[in-house]
Amino acid sequence: MGYSDIGCYGGEAKTPTLDSLASNGLRFTQFYNTARCCPTRASLLTGLYPHQAGIGWMMNDNGHDGYR
Repeated sequence: MGYSDIGCYGGEAKTPTLDSLASNGLRFTQFYNTARCCPTRASLLTGLYPHQAGIGWMMNDNGHDGYR
């Protein structure tokens, strides 16, 4: 799903709740998402890239050889 698929951006999908949120808040036309939620949430809350916000990863558990 791309941003242009929802109703507030002219898409055909009916998204009344998202449309309501968009009419009363911010609408992004360019935003990059990571596969994990924590780095993306940090970007939304701070306006920084995830690594600039200090959350470019989920955890620092380097106990297994595969994580080093």
